[in-house]
Amino acid sequence: MTDTNIASSSRLSACTVGTGPALVLFHGGMGSRNHWSRNLDALATRFTVHAVDLPGYGDSFTVSKSIAPEEYIDHVLSGIRPIVGDTPFMLAGFSFGGVVAAMTAVRLATQVRKLSLLGVGGFGPAPALPMRAIPPDAAGAVARRAVFRHNLGTLMLADPAAVTDEALDLHMQNFNRTRYDGRGHANSEYTALSLARMNCPVQFIYGSKDALHGDELEARKNHVLHLRPDAEFVIVPGVGHWVQYEAAEAVNQHLLAFLPPDT
Repeated sequence: MTDTNIASSSRLSACTVGTGPALVLFHGGMGSRNHWSRNLDALATRFTVHAVDLPGYGDSFTVSKSIAPEEYIDHVLSGIRPIVGDTPFMLAGFSFGGVVAAMTAVRLATQVRKLSLLGVGGFGPAPALPMRAIPPDAAGAVARRAVFRHNLGTLMLADPAAVTDEALDLHMQNFNRTRYDGRGHANSEYTALSLARMNCPVQFIYGSKDALHGDELEARKNHVLHLRPDAEFVIVPGVGHWVQYEAAEAVNQHLLAFLPPDT
C-alpha cells in the first residue's frame, strides 16, 4: 500500500492499493477517502485503486469556499492527472463525490472507461433532515460525540447497530478535516445534466433506506433510464446513504461485476 499525503495544488492526497487497471474513488461531502475503508481490500484484488481526498477535504489542498463548480472540477482534474496520467481508468464516486465524478467523466470523455455512482445527488435539492448542530469543544467530548452519533444515524446509516464506534470515529475525523461545502453540487442538477453528455457506461447504487434519496428511488430510476437506457440501477435493500460501508460485501460484488473494462 502506498499512502500519498501531498498537500499541494498539483496532486490530490491518495491511498493506492492493489494491481490491475486503474480505479479512482471519490468520497462524499464532509468526508475523505475513509468513506471507502470497507471496500479497498476487495477492489484491490482486481484494480490498482486510488482512493483520493478531494480538494478541501482530508489531506488534500484547500480551495476557496466560493469557488465555482466548474472551477472546482478544474482542480480535481489537475489533482488526479499526476495519479492517472493519460491512461484510461474506471471511476466511482459516493454522494457529493458522485456528482463530481459525473462532471469529471464528461470533461475527460473517453479516458473514463466506466463510472459507478453511489448514493449520488445532483438531481435537484435533497430533503432537509433533522441534523443537530455540533456543539463547541467546551461542551465536552461526551456531548459532542452524542451529536455526531445522532447525525451519523440520521444521514448516513439506516441500521442503528451500524453506528459503531468505528463508524463514529471515521465520521468525526472527516468533520474535523472538512474545509469545503459540497452541498452546492449535491443539491444541483449536475448529475442529470451530465448523463447525456458522458461517453462511458454508468452504474447507480443506492441503499433502499437512503435518507436523502430513498423516497424517490423509483422515480429516480425512471429518470435515469429515460436519460440513459443503458444504465445499471441497483437498489441494495435495508441500508442507508453510506451504502458501500453499511452493505460493503454486496456493494463490492456489484462494483466488481460492473467496473472491469471490456476486453
